[in-house]
Amino acid sequence: MMYKTLAICFIGAIAGADAFAAHKPMTMGLGGFRHGRIGGAGVKKGLFSVFNKRNNNLGGNNGGIFGGNNGGNNNNNNINRRMSDGDADEPEKPKGVAPSSGGGLWDKYNAALEANPLIVKCLTSLVGFSLGDILAQLFVEKVEKFDFARLARLASFGFLLHGTMGHYFYGFLDGKFPGTNAATVATKVGIDQVLFNPVFGSIFFTYMGLAAGDSLGDVKAKIQRDIKTAVVGSWTVWVPAHTINFKFISPQQRLLYINTVQIGYNIFLSFLGNKKD
Repeated sequence: MMYKTLAICFIGAIAGADAFAAHKPMTMGLGGFRHGRIGGAGVKKGLFSVFNKRNNNLGGNNGGIFGGNNGGNNNNNNINRRMSDGDADEPEKPKGVAPSSGGGLWDKYNAALEANPLIVKCLTSLVGFSLGDILAQLFVEKVEKFDFARLARLASFGFLLHGTMGHYFYGFLDGKFPGTNAATVATKVGIDQVLFNPVFGSIFFTYMGLAAGDSLGDVKAKIQRDIKTAVVGSWTVWVPAHTINFKFISPQQRLLYINTVQIGYNIFLSFLGNKKD
């Protein structure tokens, strides 16, 4: 249910942004609507190009937006004067059309990502790790008392380390192995899961242990005990997930995609990272 809801949210945001970007007010030809059609002087060969003198009903009884029985001819003359003076570069916006808000949430996210890629990726990881731990505590472990200190540790790890490492590591991979052919994708997945995965797991257990007040000896013992489970367990999720990632996802959106998948995986990681002997 969680994945369906999350997928619907992202698809809805993308579809909404695309629909908003594609919608542009129609040029009214400086006239109103007459029986469902655009009235007034029609626009031919571009904006304000050639007015048909026979259709000078910009106002009057035909529903033109300028009003008045004699408004059509007067406004037609005014428009021609404005055109000759070079003042009619753009069509007047029809009344009742709300101004554009500049894009939806998806557009704003991408604009922020382009302007501040590192900080936005870090914040994205903060959200991903926070949601993963909240779901783990409430629905997997079903704790009687919510552990806010544990949530803070997971959230800070996402912000300080996961976002930063993801930004530079995947940037490195994309720089060294550009393209989306099968060999390139397989190479990236292999490097990520065979080389980077154990390093990431060790850093995760070390951070979580030290942040919880564990000794270095305790941290070392936990890594030796749980790193194999973490790495092998991740293969069932991240080998197919990263195959999709490196084949179809743009480099700018990698960490967003990873955190979307990782909300579910972080339930497992959060549970494993806080598991006691």
